[in-house]
Amino acid sequence: MSKELVETVVGATGLPQEPIQREFHSLLEKHGTTPEDLTLDDLREIMADYLNEVFLELAESDAKSA
Repeated sequence: MSKELVETVVGATGLPQEPIQREFHSLLEKHGTTPEDLTLDDLREIMADYLNEVFLELAESDAKSA
C-alpha cells in the first residue's frame, strides 16, 4: 500500500492526529513494517493485536478495581 493507508486510518479515528500518528507508527515499528510497506493484511494483524492488548489492559484494570 502506501502512506495513504496510514493517513486514512489515522484520519478515520476522529482523534487528534499527532498522538495517534505516534502510536500508530510505534505499532508499525513493533510489527517490523513501515508506512510505505504496510499492506491491508498487515493492518488487520496489527489492529487485532492492538485491540487484544487494550482489552487485556481493561480486564486487568477491572480485576484490580474489584
